[in-house]
Parts: sequence; C-alpha cells; structure tokens
Amino acid sequence: MTAEAFRWPVDFPQVFLRDIAVRRAPRSFADAGAPVVGPGDLDPVSGGIRRRGRKYQGSVYQVGAELRHGDVLLPRTGAGPALFVTERLRGALISSRFHALRPGDEALGLWLWGLLSSESGRQWRATLTSATVLAATELTAILDASIPLPPLAQVRSLVDRLHEVQATTQIAEEEAVETWWQTADLRAVEWRIALATPRPAELTDGEPLADYCVEVRRGRNTRSGALEAEAPGYLPVADVSMLGGKPPRRWISPDDTPAVIAEPGDVLVAGLGNYAHARVAEVPVVADGHVVVLRLRNPELAPALARYLNGQAAYRIRQLLLTGTTIPSLSLTDLKRFPVPDHAFSLDESPDPRPLASRLEQVLWQS
Repeated sequence: MTAEAFRWPVDFPQVFLRDIAVRRAPRSFADAGAPVVGPGDLDPVSGGIRRRGRKYQGSVYQVGAELRHGDVLLPRTGAGPALFVTERLRGALISSRFHALRPGDEALGLWLWGLLSSESGRQWRATLTSATVLAATELTAILDASIPLPPLAQVRSLVDRLHEVQATTQIAEEEAVETWWQTADLRAVEWRIALATPRPAELTDGEPLADYCVEVRRGRNTRSGALEAEAPGYLPVADVSMLGGKPPRRWISPDDTPAVIAEPGDVLVAGLGNYAHARVAEVPVVADGHVVVLRLRNPELAPALARYLNGQAAYRIRQLLLTGTTIPSLSLTDLKRFPVPDHAFSLDESPDPRPLASRLEQVLWQS
C-alpha cells in the first residue's frame, strides 16, 4: 500500500534498478581493531564519513578489490545517505552492512547515489523496507523496484552539479581517541572534562555561545495535542529527526500549549545525541523538548554559526560535553558555554549548510 501511494516528484521514464546496476559481494574480512566504515559512521547531515569504527569484525568490501570508483553503497537498515565510492577511498574497508551496487558508468552512478540519498529517495526506500524493528531493506526488493531515469543526455548534463554536491561530503574524519596519561588539577577543571581530553583549554578557545545570543531556550514536550498531518493554524514540530534532514512528523497548535516557537533566522540545535544537527529555521516551527532554540543578537551570523556547529571542530567539543551513556545529551548550561572561535564567522566561502538530502532534491528535480 505504501509503495503504491509513493510518487516521484517528476514523471521521468522508469526502469528497474537491476537494469542499470549489478550487485557486488563482500569477499574480504576485517578483524576487530581494523578501521572499517559502517552506515553509522556517515554524517547524516553532510553524508560524509565522519570516522572509521574499530569494533566491527566480519565480511567487508575493500575499495580497489571488490569496489571501484563509481560504485554506490546503500545502508541495509535505516534511511541514512548512500555512499559514492571515489579514488579517495582506495584501500578503505567498508562494512557488509551496506548493499554494494555497480552502475554501468560514472554518470549513472552519480545519478543513482543522488537519487537514493535525496529526500524523495529516502521516502521511496522506506516503502521497500521489511517489517522488522530495524527496517531492513532487502537487496532483491531494491533491484526489482523501478526508479526514474531521464534520458542519458540529461543525466550527463547533471554530472558536474552532482560532482559538486558529492565533493562536499568529503569532510575531515574524526580521528580515534588514543590512550593518554597526564596529571590534572581537579580543582581547576571538572573531572569529567579532565578524563575526556588532555587539553581542557580547548573548551575556552573562543567566546561562549551564550554571548552571541539574546535568548537560549530548550523546547517543550510536544507529544500532547500534536497531529500527524498538517492542519490550518498548526506549526510543524522541529525534533531531532527533522534537524537531521527528515520531513516534519508532527504539527501542533501554538495556542494549545506553552510552546517554544522558533522564528525564521533562529538556530536550532539538537540537545540529544552525538551530532549537533544545527539548522537555521526558515519558517516558524515549534521546538521539541530535545531541541534548543538560539536567538542571536545578530541574525546574519546564523548560517555561519550553524555551519560551525555541524563541523568537525565543534563535533569534537560536543563529545567532551555530552553526558549519559545509553542516550548521550547536552545540557543547556554546557551548550551556553560552548566555545565559538572568531574564525567560525570568517567570510571565506563555506559549504552549503542544508542537509545533503535537501540539496540533492533540488539538483535532481528542479534543474
């Protein structure tokens, strides 16, 4: 029923995926301790490899052996971004928790990667998942499904733009934390910080985030009174999944509850989870209890601040401030003291802060 109800944004001719791509099987093996890229190691916002895990043990693909430039890797579970294989990954080990697809040429590979990673592609993939807790996608279901494919001349005309978007996924990787020893004066620094880093001074390398804000407010629980469909006068709820690039799941009336409303230009930051998922509000939204609303003194700084909070340097600082083990979270106090260096607002050209899925949606369907 769900698959039949889904419609692609543009009425291109459709082909079966197996007609343009073949399956690749993992034939290598990784021992525990080897750096392996898994679906969870991809940044859900930028789509790039944030780090390589060292706990995986089992079958893997090796770039240069089973995989080559132009192949596309699709997570077996979840709706995370696909991974486009480039020469930059030569020698890398990739977990068999990906499905590996080899299109006919690079242009088709880029189109397939863009399609599967776009907002529409993620919704389409959700219609093919099996009824399991982890929402697994069977490879046969993917290969037997039909996807839109414009004329090859049009596909090739998009290659340069897709290359530009794919290049933005090549972010700096977070290095694994090494063991270290040091003497720390626990009268000068909190013990949890002293245990987390040999350089506590990095938490003061910049101005506190609160100094850039007129107001820093955590949202409220929005479960009560929320609707699962749009309604007149209701605002979308900004929760952590929405900040990560997914569409709104709930709508709520701003009058029925003491809602925390974010206005256009406010910065929304996830207070739950490992990733910042910082986004600039484009329309009025109601902040969920796990989302913090930053109202800046200078709203023009919002895009640059969101880029910084989503970046590699801020990711490391966030890891130092997180509390909790099963579900890590960031307290309002720690977020307010989050250091923001001057270079975060430099005028140098910066990557597009929008999630990868949103950017690909525009490239594929609004060209």
